[in-house]
Order: sequence, then structure tokens, then C-alpha cells
Amino acid sequence: MSEILKFKGCLGEKQIEARQQELRLKGLIKSLRDSLNPFEKVAEIDGELVAAEALELASLQIDYKGVLAEIAAIEKALRGV
Repeated sequence: MSEILKFKGCLGEKQIEARQQELRLKGLIKSLRDSLNPFEKVAEIDGELVAAEALELASLQIDYKGVLAEIAAIEKALRGV
């Protein structure tokens, strides 16, 4: 029984982590879209900001996919217990 509770607690923590990462990803996507306004002159686009946000987005997305995989593994383990 304690193993199930441990898995459920870990699952809850990972789900919270995934939600936080998802919110951050959505914020970065919105910021990138705003920064890459197609009606703005190319010379006025802040390329350094766009590059930094794009790199952060890519890194965070890799972490997010890892957390989702951990959630799936925990859920599978709970189904097997």
C-alpha cells in the first residue's frame, strides 16, 4: 500500500511540474509571436531576444517531454500494481 501512495505522490509532483512547464512554454510562444511581428521592420526586431527565447523554449520543451514520459511511466506502474 505504501508503494502505491509513494507513486501517487510522485505522480502529483510530476503533474504540477508539467503544468508549470506548460505555462512557461505557452508564455514563451506568445512572447516569440509578439517579437516576430510580421508587420514590423526586420531591422527593428530584437534578434537577440528572439534567439534567447527560442533556445529557452527548445530546452524547456525537451525537459517537458521528459516529465511527460515520467508521468506516463508512473501511470503505467500504478496500473500494474
